[in-house]
Amino acid sequence: MQTSVSYTRLRSAIRQRNVLATAASVLTLTVLMQAFMIHSRETRVILTPTLHAETALSSGAPGADYLEQVTRDVAGLFLNRHPHNLGYFRENILRLAHPSTHGSIEAALLETERRLIATKTSTVFYPAEIFVDPESLYSEIRGEVHTYLGPDRVETERAVYAADWRFDAMRLWLEDFYPITPEEAQAIDAPLSKASAGDVR
Repeated sequence: MQTSVSYTRLRSAIRQRNVLATAASVLTLTVLMQAFMIHSRETRVILTPTLHAETALSSGAPGADYLEQVTRDVAGLFLNRHPHNLGYFRENILRLAHPSTHGSIEAALLETERRLIATKTSTVFYPAEIFVDPESLYSEIRGEVHTYLGPDRVETERAVYAADWRFDAMRLWLEDFYPITPEEAQAIDAPLSKASAGDVR
């Protein structure tokens, strides 16, 4: 009787040992696979050449750095215009514009295109300072607009432009870009970021 009980207990102990050994083997294999995957995993970084630093968008409003950088880029698209590249710039501006504003923005762009073609002039914008307000999704950029007739510069004007933005579906959209007077600028009593030398186009 005692021999039978001992034998039963021995079989039970052996079974438990086998189960534990199997579980340990599976756990070890899982850890090794995870370690291999972590070690061999390819790291991907999305680089946007026009941005000065790494930028990530969350479900909240975009940060000041990102808003400053897109303001600079949009100003370049709107204000660096030549009769030979008007269609290209219009297409890229409309990619940034919120769909609800496509009609009004495209109409304004076409009017500018007709004027530049009729006068055979081109414009170049040199940014100097940028002001952003991420909470209200508003930004301003000021600098100089140079107008050329052929190779000759015929006008230089200090100008301030404002941009209204919308953050929708994890994307920052342009709603409007328009000139304002220095008196209308919110940046009169607010700090401005200096546009770097690399921003001059």
